[in-house]
Amino acid sequence: MSKPAYQFEKMHGLGNDFMLLDADSQPDGLTLPPPAAAIKRWSDRRYGVGFDQLIYLYRKNGSQYYQFFNADGRPAEQCGNGQRAIALYLKNKHQAMPMTIHGVGGPVELNHNRDGHTVITLQQPYRHEKRQLSLAGTTVTAYVVDVGNPHCVIVSDEIEADHLTKIATLISPYFDSGINLELMQIIDEQHVKIRIHERGAGETLACGSGAAAAAIVMRHYFQGALETKVSMPGGDLQVLLGADCDKISLIGPAKSVYQGQIYA
Repeated sequence: MSKPAYQFEKMHGLGNDFMLLDADSQPDGLTLPPPAAAIKRWSDRRYGVGFDQLIYLYRKNGSQYYQFFNADGRPAEQCGNGQRAIALYLKNKHQAMPMTIHGVGGPVELNHNRDGHTVITLQQPYRHEKRQLSLAGTTVTAYVVDVGNPHCVIVSDEIEADHLTKIATLISPYFDSGINLELMQIIDEQHVKIRIHERGAGETLACGSGAAAAAIVMRHYFQGALETKVSMPGGDLQVLLGADCDKISLIGPAKSVYQGQIYA
């Protein structure tokens, strides 16, 4: 008898890429969700599928649930680009939109707009604070934002020249559970650019929750608008903030790349 293989779909949102496993599509005899060692091995871009995060979808009590895992195999709470990829995947499965999915990061409404872009709305409050961090003898202003997962935003006029990985290493001791880092350059009150270093994945081309964190910092500390364009190496997202700090919407493209199967 042949060994069962996991069925997956490779997807991305602005170059932030994912391996999506749907529990409903898996054959019998597999461990679900997959073990951390398998996820880490599959994430390798030379010897595996290659991805920033793995998305695991499953149903419970008649509702759709999601779980994210970083490339190192550890669970992640939130992923805005991943949720937009889920919206495209379920739309292609003929799921009626809008719909709500559930996970550690809270309930998320999925939808599509007239441009064919995916729209996700995080239906939860967010938190933010301003802190002073000492990095290699220099005091740096950091904005710590919780959007269901933790982010540290540092404003810079030279984000292309700044050593992203070095800064991520320096700030890591301040956060016991790790943190995602965004270096942010302010273009105007409705437009920022960011570079992203995600815990468990390293530098990525885009990050939906990181874009949300940048928009929150703009709004609450730099008199930014409720709607902000966030430009990342992989492309742009539109971020809409609720006036009462109670919800965040992300609008942008998502793509399905290919389908495949892989052994644990």
